[in-house]
Amino acid sequence: MHIVIGVLTALAGLIWAFVALQRAGIDLNALNPFLWHRRSQWKKKYGEKPLYNLGSPMEVAALLLLGIAKCEGEVSAQQKKAILAIFENEFHLSHDEAADLLLASSYLLRNEVYLVDHLDKIMAKSAADFSASQSASLMQLLEKVARIESPVNEEQNKLMQALGEYFARQSSAQGKWA
Repeated sequence: MHIVIGVLTALAGLIWAFVALQRAGIDLNALNPFLWHRRSQWKKKYGEKPLYNLGSPMEVAALLLLGIAKCEGEVSAQQKKAILAIFENEFHLSHDEAADLLLASSYLLRNEVYLVDHLDKIMAKSAADFSASQSASLMQLLEKVARIESPVNEEQNKLMQALGEYFARQSSAQGKWA
């Protein structure tokens, strides 16, 4: 009987200690390894900028088209009309879908000033899905958007060169035997 009383006393003391720790502000769930793993997976997937989670080549192309127009400063109404026309004609979207894509792209670019530094992260999830014809078409579209209002400036040229080099690296990596 004295063993049962000792076990019950130890169990009550342990519960009391856990309750006291919880009242003191210590989260006991932090000690759960399964919860820690789920949280780390969640942070890895959704903790980075949404700009780096684009998986579709069309979304990335839309973002880069708006980004190259934004290299000159704010996007003008003429540039927006031209980009919307590209979305409708090249991507075969309706006017409403093209406007939504432009709005989503502008939301993702709202705090970004210099895309060249983050180009690898932006392209990382969708690079494998770009075909050779899509990458060539994207380069032509970027050139077209860059020349809408004025000649290509230095920032736009850097972005186009960096993207061309990125596609060249991707195509050379895909051509090798694994």
